[in-house]
Amino acid sequence: MNAQRTGAARLRETRSPLTRQRSGPTRVRLAVALSILLVAQSGVALEQPSGEQDVRRALASFIDALNNLKWDAFRAWFAEEATLFNPEIPDVRDLGRIDGREAIERSFRLVFDSARRQASGPPYLHIVPRNVRVQMLVDVAVVTFEFDRDGGSMGRRTLVFRKQAEGWRIIHLHASNTTHK
Repeated sequence: MNAQRTGAARLRETRSPLTRQRSGPTRVRLAVALSILLVAQSGVALEQPSGEQDVRRALASFIDALNNLKWDAFRAWFAEEATLFNPEIPDVRDLGRIDGREAIERSFRLVFDSARRQASGPPYLHIVPRNVRVQMLVDVAVVTFEFDRDGGSMGRRTLVFRKQAEGWRIIHLHASNTTHK
């Protein structure tokens, strides 16, 4: 009997530390350590910027391109299949949905040309987003914000970004303005 106990004791000693029986607190520490290891191995690092931070940076870059009328930078933010609803402003000819980057570019070209004529810029426009909200989905983000317009009116914008191979791109922009604050 003593030889059997000694054999069983030897077997316990040769087991891997992960397969030995653990007490309650030791099990919890082991589970936490294993969870951290799995998260680290999955490529999700705690210090990496979140998708929301990336989208906020994309929004800031888009607004900078718009305010300063940087045409090439501005147009690069739109996905090929993007759609747009324009606000009712003098520079816009079509208030229906505009489909595709090429058509959006034609619409904004008028806005850019008008802004260049009316201001000494840059910046030519003065869109300063406030009350910004970013709602994240897996590879899509919905961004809404407001801004003050000349003459006391308020602009409201909704941008839908989708993560693509080249980064976050706008797949829809909905613009509206109101005289009420």
